[in-house]
Amino acid sequence: MARAWTSVMADIHHVTHSWLFTMKLFMRSEFFILTAGVQPVIFATIAFFLFSIGGDAAGEQTLLFAALGTGMMGVWSTTLFGGGGAIAWQRWERTLELLVSAPRRYDLTLLGQTLATASFGFYSMVATLVWGVVLFGMPLSANFPLMLPLALLAAVLGMGVMAMLLATTFVLYRHANALSNLLEYPIWIATGMIVPLAVLPGWLGPISWVLVPTWGMAAIRDAAIGAEPPWLAIVMCLVLSVAYYLIARRMLVYVIDKARRDATLNLA
Repeated sequence: MARAWTSVMADIHHVTHSWLFTMKLFMRSEFFILTAGVQPVIFATIAFFLFSIGGDAAGEQTLLFAALGTGMMGVWSTTLFGGGGAIAWQRWERTLELLVSAPRRYDLTLLGQTLATASFGFYSMVATLVWGVVLFGMPLSANFPLMLPLALLAAVLGMGVMAMLLATTFVLYRHANALSNLLEYPIWIATGMIVPLAVLPGWLGPISWVLVPTWGMAAIRDAAIGAEPPWLAIVMCLVLSVAYYLIARRMLVYVIDKARRDATLNLA
């Protein structure tokens, strides 16, 4: 039992250090600072003005709805580009071979990196909320303030693991950047970040249910402006996180084993 516990703690320590190192890299990246800090503010400003046209009909909660949605859009963009391109960047920097051959499991290294992409992306949430309060006088309150940190944590975990799944999927596709661009806007719509899911076509529902951003967005919004505690959304985030991780790890083992056999790790 003590040995198993020591192994678990070592794995957590490894993921934490991978997360911290990646966060430091993102803080030096102009691209990710723009994606997480500037772009969501622009979208939030547009959304605030559009909702403000409705006058009193918009309401304070509608402005908060828009702020949280545009903030989550920035989280998704950072997760998509950072997580989806993680393995590709390691290949370009000639560090992929070293990381894969290291004594520590590579999936833990990748998990720490992709969790960092989601964590860094939540600068978007902070930026849009501060922008709404300062520029538009939006009151900052939450119906379930004690559950809001739990909802944020579940969303970060879910988005990070989804980024890991994207990374292992995109490595099989040589033009991963093009695929990242393709997935940005559809996910914004399909997960209810821009408009409520209730106004979307019915056939889109089953697709949105298996996407963790849907439940992450629902958990945060329900904790902030919902009528009921967001227990269901938080649980679904955690369930999908486990499912995504198991699929990602399986795919990662397959891709790396095949690359080792073919001696094409830097091309796989």
